[in-house]
Amino acid sequence: MTPDPFMLMLSRVRFGLTIGFHYIFVPLTIGLIVAVALMDTLRVVTGRHDWRRAGRFWYRFFVLAWLIGMATGYPLRMQLEHQWSGYSVHAREVIHAIMGMEGMIAPAMVSLVLVLASLAHGQPALDRAITRWVLAIVMLVQAACIVTLNAWMQHPVGTEAGNAGLEIVSLSAIFLSPTALCKIAHTLSAGLLTGAIFIAAISSFYLIRKRHFDVARLSLSLALPMAALSLAAVIWSGHASARLVMQQQPMKFAAIEAHWEQEAGPSSLTLFAVPDLAAQANRFAVTVPRLMSWLATHSDASPAGVRELLVGAEARIASALRDPATEAGTGWRQLYARTAQTREDWPRLSDEQRIHATALASVPSVPTLFGSFRLMAGCALVLGLVLACALWHRRALQRGGAQWPLRVLCLCLPLPWLASFAGWTVAEVGRQPWVIYEQMATGSAAVLPPPAAGILELLTFLAAYSVLAVLFITVTRALLRIGPRRHIWSSAWRYKVRSMIGNPLQRRTAAAARASAWVGKPTRPRHMHRVATT
Repeated sequence: MTPDPFMLMLSRVRFGLTIGFHYIFVPLTIGLIVAVALMDTLRVVTGRHDWRRAGRFWYRFFVLAWLIGMATGYPLRMQLEHQWSGYSVHAREVIHAIMGMEGMIAPAMVSLVLVLASLAHGQPALDRAITRWVLAIVMLVQAACIVTLNAWMQHPVGTEAGNAGLEIVSLSAIFLSPTALCKIAHTLSAGLLTGAIFIAAISSFYLIRKRHFDVARLSLSLALPMAALSLAAVIWSGHASARLVMQQQPMKFAAIEAHWEQEAGPSSLTLFAVPDLAAQANRFAVTVPRLMSWLATHSDASPAGVRELLVGAEARIASALRDPATEAGTGWRQLYARTAQTREDWPRLSDEQRIHATALASVPSVPTLFGSFRLMAGCALVLGLVLACALWHRRALQRGGAQWPLRVLCLCLPLPWLASFAGWTVAEVGRQPWVIYEQMATGSAAVLPPPAAGILELLTFLAAYSVLAVLFITVTRALLRIGPRRHIWSSAWRYKVRSMIGNPLQRRTAAAARASAWVGKPTRPRHMHRVATT
């Protein structure tokens, strides 16, 4: 491997680390703020103060996740501007239009978070509920803007090539494209699911330990139906997104399903297999007849396979090379040049072989996509079964009687994050080797630093994110130990500081014992003397 491909991979790993660590907190904040808004609304409707206590408790976790998420969001912008400046310059107008909206929303979000964190105790219940909903809507709109930019990179619409890069023809086409709408619905519903499972898992933990029973019972009664509805939305929007991928990114869809060749009749769905890239076949495949055609096309038609799509890619590459002036073939020419840099046997290849090698470079990693998609679907299936069982036993769960469903809910805590990371792996790895699908190759978007600087920056990010991870875990444990008490700082003092310095009565007794040993005669503490004389 030449140093240039190595540094490109290093830049991708660094960006993946940055955005991956940032995304740990994004769905949690979205789900928690909606749940807290619902709790404050129920406080107004029912008049029960326990809903207020529950909302205040979960808002603490929201603030913690939001602060770390905000701190980890700025390195993403910095990396886009410096390390991926080829993409930033080429798509400057689109990025400024979409991220400009997100930038205008950010100050309002910061103000609302600070107001609710500092003045929520003095607000009337109705005003507090309205403010929570405003904050939730602002966060959902901000997330929708960011997801829209990613959807445009997957399916670039509403733009055309200009003298200084891409120019916007229709901003509404970008925001209202089917890809953007499905991706927004899928991402936001996954965030709601993450927050609901987080609340359900911690509430189950409290019920198992017989602590904070009232708040845990109410929180669980809200989290379970919220998680079930969110999971249904995730499955529906995911199915719609998969059908759009089949139409707009057929090579990605074929790689996800390890579908190598179009069949004459309905295609089978491969549940498990070991994809063989060299032979373009599946080993040890377990299939369900006709299921893939029914899910993908709602008919008996078979989608195109990798082999048929390679033939189409070769035709587009040849057309782009014949007419170098066409803007439509810019991405394919970039991929052709990139493949020439990475293939050591390039000078010995014929023109047809070079075109075929470039077409092969347009195929994403089939094993990665195949495994990630099934991991995501498996997590959704497990969550569906657990939530169905929990809702069936919900009355026993709220009384703390059924212990095994509570323990299973605690074990399900990492599944939403695992499914989300697997889904984003499918989306981003499946787009490769393009940063803008079939318009700009990933290698042409990066500005690679020197090897020493790139490795040093990666190690710096690893160290910084390790510190933030330890901080998040430590504060989360402290919040769990304190529970839904109103005065968080006095509770932290009582549970943390006093455990370190000990009880005052024990200190006086120990001091008297030390004095007795020093003087050589028995003495008793003052409080023990008073007890003896009385």
